[in-house]
Amino acid sequence: EELRGRTAEDLRREAAAAPPPRSVVEALAAPGLHLIAEVKRRSPSAGAIAADDEDLVARARAYEAGGAVAISVLCEPRWFGGSVDNLRRIRAAVSVPVLAKEFVVAAGQLPLLRAAGADAVLLLAALHPAGRLRALVDDAMSLGLEPLVEAHDERELERALGTSARLIGLNNRDLRTLAVDPERAIRLRTLVPDDRLVVAESGVRAVETVAVWRAVGFDAALVGEALVRSLDPESAVRAFVAAGAPPDDPANRAAIAFVKICGITDADGMRAAVRAGADAVGLNLVPGTPRELAIDEAVELARVGRSIPRPTGGAPTIVAVTADASADRLEEIVARLDPDVVQLSGREPPELLARIGRPAWKVLHLPAEEPSDVDAVAAAVVAAGRRYLAAGAARLLLDTGGGIHPGGTGRRSSERLAAAVARQLPVVLAGGLGAATVASALRSVQVVGVDVASGVEAARASGRRPRKDPYRVAMFVKRAREARLDRPNLAVRPAPVHPGLIEADEHGRWGADRAFGGRYVPETLMAALEQLERAYASLRHDPRFWAELRVLLETYAGRPTALYRADRLADATLGAARGLADAERPPIPSRLRLYLKREDLAHTGAHKINNALGQALLTQRLGKTRVIAETGAGQHGVATATACALLGLPCVVYMGAQDIERQQPNVLRMHALGAEVRSVTSGSATLKDAINEAMRDWVTNVATTHYVLGSAMGPHPYPTIVRDLQRRIGDEAAAQLFEVEGRLPDLVLACVGGGSNAIGLLSRFIGEPAVRLAVAEAAGDGIATGRHAAALAGGSPGILHGARSMMLQDRDGQVVEAHSASAGLDYPGVGPQIAALAQAGRLELAAATDDEAFASMAEVARLEGILPALETAHAFAVLPRIIAGVEGSGAPLPDDAIVLVGLSGRGDKDLGPFARWREHQGPAASG
Repeated sequence: EELRGRTAEDLRREAAAAPPPRSVVEALAAPGLHLIAEVKRRSPSAGAIAADDEDLVARARAYEAGGAVAISVLCEPRWFGGSVDNLRRIRAAVSVPVLAKEFVVAAGQLPLLRAAGADAVLLLAALHPAGRLRALVDDAMSLGLEPLVEAHDERELERALGTSARLIGLNNRDLRTLAVDPERAIRLRTLVPDDRLVVAESGVRAVETVAVWRAVGFDAALVGEALVRSLDPESAVRAFVAAGAPPDDPANRAAIAFVKICGITDADGMRAAVRAGADAVGLNLVPGTPRELAIDEAVELARVGRSIPRPTGGAPTIVAVTADASADRLEEIVARLDPDVVQLSGREPPELLARIGRPAWKVLHLPAEEPSDVDAVAAAVVAAGRRYLAAGAARLLLDTGGGIHPGGTGRRSSERLAAAVARQLPVVLAGGLGAATVASALRSVQVVGVDVASGVEAARASGRRPRKDPYRVAMFVKRAREARLDRPNLAVRPAPVHPGLIEADEHGRWGADRAFGGRYVPETLMAALEQLERAYASLRHDPRFWAELRVLLETYAGRPTALYRADRLADATLGAARGLADAERPPIPSRLRLYLKREDLAHTGAHKINNALGQALLTQRLGKTRVIAETGAGQHGVATATACALLGLPCVVYMGAQDIERQQPNVLRMHALGAEVRSVTSGSATLKDAINEAMRDWVTNVATTHYVLGSAMGPHPYPTIVRDLQRRIGDEAAAQLFEVEGRLPDLVLACVGGGSNAIGLLSRFIGEPAVRLAVAEAAGDGIATGRHAAALAGGSPGILHGARSMMLQDRDGQVVEAHSASAGLDYPGVGPQIAALAQAGRLELAAATDDEAFASMAEVARLEGILPALETAHAFAVLPRIIAGVEGSGAPLPDDAIVLVGLSGRGDKDLGPFARWREHQGPAASG
């Protein structure tokens, strides 16, 4: 009807006279998933949605106020109750881009929609063969219309990707049957290259769906019916917008890669890089190269860059890129350009760095082709890199060399070679990267950042310098910064230690000689463990799983937990250390900054909730309907009962009779949460025996039951699963500490029993050679008495509960009972990764007796107003001795030392034993 009586020339003229188009691409290329909110009156699948007298303009304004980045307007009258007039009125009423949704079957419809104000247009791949679809996309773009090409299956997607469209829509709805498959768009997303923006459509009822879409890499969600039916559309939009925001917790922030856009040649390129959020921008001052700038040009571009605020705050780092420049030339560049950094891209000697007068970055060159001896070449590059770091280099970059120009070649290096170097050195990867490849590169090589030049440039015009394409720049930065979000188990920084200290091999064995771990269980459990291994392997790097868990931990469990500086306790600790000092021991620091990672503030009062929630979600993924667990101090039992209550899973907790007697408050909590607590009277009636009974239950009910093991021990894959679920303790703490101190700690200390708290805190720091790692074991009545729970200091290698590790055993290999007043440490073994770290000398050992732990519990409470769990009190008890060199490695700490201690839980559960200890100690215990 709108086309009647109007020629193609008329329509083109009207389209040209329309207001300038608003860029939907610019909005969607910003970090996170964004909302395209739709207005419509009805649909074929839902029938009438909005009343005929509904004010669609007012609803569109509400969508914009709630944070929608674009408004989708149905123009089709018969099935959706839409009109082109609705498009005109809404476009005039809002300031965000407007998407015209119409069944476009002919090119003549495009100028009509553009003339009515459309900024973007829907094109259905199902309606067009490949050639016609390409032509429609090109026609739309020539009019200033951004085409959103929608696909519903792989064949349609292939046609969509064969066009130049930058927006690809993936629809969960089958257009033939109108049925919605909520996984369809997610399956298709893996087939779309990362240099396209991807919009998920149909089937949205809850904000959780949008959160999942963000996690798997969608850039926008088009939501219609759920919003049209909302009585408060602005609030509904806000909820969807919030669900699409990228995570901003400390651990995820620390995993974001550094991004540098290099070779900027004009102001538009500079503006594109800064607005996209690049951390650094490179100005090329290398003579004879395609992007060479005169010094005056560089000065002006630096001024432009510093005048534009980055989305994340602050100004970008201005990098003067040089290659084999003389000292005089470098002095001139620094004086005239005033760069933040000078990059050395040639064969400069290490001693030059001290003469530059600015922080220096050094490029390490790799061969473009993979060498025959990757290890030898990597070792040579690493040795060179270490020489530059020793000379003061602030950052290292990896690039391919050997081209016709000094510096890089724009080609990808061997991934194996780059990975071998990145395991040893903190490097930024350059060469051959683009928006389509940067995320996969960051997930496969543990570099700390990426650098790009040619990969974000527009098609080069003859005789002109290369220019940056703003869309490609924005997509590169977005894909790089989001590549590692909600993937906590990716290696994102160097770890120059034996791989066996970081990860188990395919058989679950840990250590430099792979001597610990494994799977030593009855045949009846092998199938269940293999199923668990397969299931967890599919989840370990699945951002859907980790995003869901992160949201639960944030909104339900209270993460991130606080990092607290305990100054009064630090003074007392230094005083105690000085009392132990003598001339043969290392000097005592003059200042101690003591930080506590407050896991006692997590829901249920300890770190155990991290693992329990994760394994409860894993239970659902396994299709199991029942959960069992063991517990010693009761904290893991309470956490598991809590997680099961939240997710509606039946829960049985096995607990030693002796532990039930000394941890009555936690027993009552488990009962209140709906769990069944089964008393174990065999053996010593403590944690070891509870684990035995839980395993017997699992053997009997393996088809329906998942065993939520509470510590980083047991048969493979449990040590990995529990470590991964607890590692956010250390990941958070490192990021939090870096934000307040600008560096990592000198010493990290945790109490250790089975090892979940210890490995959760220490894991982040294993690959940091400058950070000392220490654990405090339970010495019970004293190591010399034989009545203790120090499996590392007083044990030997053996097999316990399905794994080979350090354990307490007699000469015949029989388990020796552990003794500790702390139920959480009263276990005759330790997890295999902890054992491997100790054997390799990466872990320092100390131990505290029951009396020392109770005394420290009282001291911390008195000095800081924090009642620590008795387990954690062991760490506080040994800290003065580690500082004084009495225990641990004996090495000195810096004069201004930073120490991080894991406060694994609160001490309410220990008040009964604590009261009995105070009574036994008499007035001296009142301090």
